[in-house]
Amino acid sequence: MKETDVVSAVARYAEEVMGAEGFRYVSAVVANCKMLALEMEGMGEYAGTIDMDALVIAGYLHDIATVEHGFQQHQVKSAEMAMAFLREHGAKGELITKVEQAILAHTTPAEERGTVPPESQVLYDADKLGRLSGLAVVTSLIEFGARYPNRAVTGDVLAAILRHIEERFIELYQSLYTTPAREMARDKFNRAVTFLDGVIEHLSDSTPV
Repeated sequence: MKETDVVSAVARYAEEVMGAEGFRYVSAVVANCKMLALEMEGMGEYAGTIDMDALVIAGYLHDIATVEHGFQQHQVKSAEMAMAFLREHGAKGELITKVEQAILAHTTPAEERGTVPPESQVLYDADKLGRLSGLAVVTSLIEFGARYPNRAVTGDVLAAILRHIEERFIELYQSLYTTPAREMARDKFNRAVTFLDGVIEHLSDSTPV
């Protein structure tokens, strides 16, 4: 099977396993992967060394195991599922190895820069870009409410939650590998942090919410 056909088969597989919502997310990650890879090559970073097919396939399959197995060490099981699917569809060994490496390392932060292949660095950044916006703040608050449905939310409690979210935002931004990703994320990141700082300051009186 040609690599272009493998990519199409992978996209269909991802949609079948992950459902419409999950597929929308991984499709957004794939779009970010393509954009970042092109930006990096345009800047001379990793020029000609990024395997776009491997990157796109890894983008579609990096979370494939989460539907059945959850997010704990999901990169390991996702890599196993990806390799099994690619072998079944006659993909070349080199492509399978690159996809496996990219998925296994897509959770490795930039503190370990240089220890992962370029496809993994791009996938890491593409996966994190969507988590550095104001929407991620809303998602985090919804998750907190679902996890602690009976907990009273005072001004102090909400401020503490928002401080934790802000710390996580900063960690994520600092963990990005690539210059294009940091540039793409900068405006959303700055707006989100400014918003969080303003709300936290407003809650300093600890008024009930």
